[in-house]
Amino acid sequence: MTEAGAPGRKRVRAALAAAGILASPADAGAHLVNTGLGPVYDGVAHFAMSPEVILPIIALGILAGLRGLAHARASVVILPTAWVVFGFVGMLLGPLAVSPAYESLPLLMLGGLVATDIRMPAWCLALLAILFGAFEGYNFGSAYFAIGDGPAAVIGSAGLVFVLITLVSAAILKAKWNWTRIAMRVVGSWTAASGMLLLGWGLR
Repeated sequence: MTEAGAPGRKRVRAALAAAGILASPADAGAHLVNTGLGPVYDGVAHFAMSPEVILPIIALGILAGLRGLAHARASVVILPTAWVVFGFVGMLLGPLAVSPAYESLPLLMLGGLVATDIRMPAWCLALLAILFGAFEGYNFGSAYFAIGDGPAAVIGSAGLVFVLITLVSAAILKAKWNWTRIAMRVVGSWTAASGMLLLGWGLR
């Protein structure tokens, strides 16, 4: 490379650096909860941008669908109900000082149960739905309290929880192919692996 080309390379680098600065966002947030469309949509947006919460709900829906109709009905009714009740409790009491590593527990537990395809009675799955709905509902309710959103935000997020758990469990119930159970167990193992990654991140 000749020395004559050096000024040209410097100009290209300067242009790329300037383009990168101009393209960088002025603000960033881990969870976009202020949509400007009202608290219901804020609640929906917060939930939609929380993959660490969406994955356990998918795992719970898969587990319920694999176990049968009674398990699916229990999860569809109990999970959104516990979410709303403990969401309101979270709005009243405020956020708790807990380690982010606890967010990995639902991923590890529900993903592991799907991966092992463990059999359990309907009341046991209902208890899991209550525990998970209470944990995440409280977290979401306290988060909405921190930004000044009202109970409508909890209702908005619970509505999306209801839609997600209903669609997943119904799809698994209707699946007639033999490979479906194996594929869902693989999804469960990936969910548990995601929990291990989140646990490592929380304990770092």
